[in-house]
Amino acid sequence: MQNRTGLILCALALLMGFLMVCLGAFFISWGSIFDCQGSLIAAYLLLPLGFVILLSGIFWSNYRQVTESKGVLRHMLRQHLAHGALPVATVDRPDFYPPAYEESLEVEKQSCPAEREASGIPPPLYTETGLEFQDGNDSHPEAPPSYRESIAGLVVTAISEDAQRRGQEC
Repeated sequence: MQNRTGLILCALALLMGFLMVCLGAFFISWGSIFDCQGSLIAAYLLLPLGFVILLSGIFWSNYRQVTESKGVLRHMLRQHLAHGALPVATVDRPDFYPPAYEESLEVEKQSCPAEREASGIPPPLYTETGLEFQDGNDSHPEAPPSYRESIAGLVVTAISEDAQRRGQEC
C-alpha cells in the first residue's frame, strides 16, 4: 500500500509542477494582452514554484526507482559472489602467428636507434615547401628583390593596363 501511495504522490507532484508552469506561462501571455498586473504577479509566483515542484517530482521518482531496484541488484550480486571467482579465459598464441601489436612495437623501438647509429649518414636536405632534394652546395638561394624593385614592377603593370583600357574606350 505504501508503494502505491508513493507512486501516486510522485505522479501528482510531476503533474502539479507541469500544470503550474503551464499556468504561469498562460498568465504571462494573458497579462501582456490585457495589461493586468495581478496576473503577472501570479505568473511570476507560479513559474518558479512549478519548476521547483516539477524538479522535486523528478528527483523523487528517480529515488523511488533506485530504491526499488536496489533489492534486485543486491540479490544478483549475492548470487554472483556465491559462485566464486569466475575463471578468466585467455587465448594462447601459437608460434606461427605474427607477434602481438605490443611486442612488435617493442621490437621497432629497439631496432630504430641501432639503425641510425650504424648508418652514420645524416638525412638529405629538403625544402620547407616540398620534399624535393636540395643540392648541398647551394645553401643560400638568391635574395628576394628589394621593395623599390617590386613596387616599380607593379607601377609599370598598372600603367600598361590603364593604357589598354583607354585604348579600348576610344
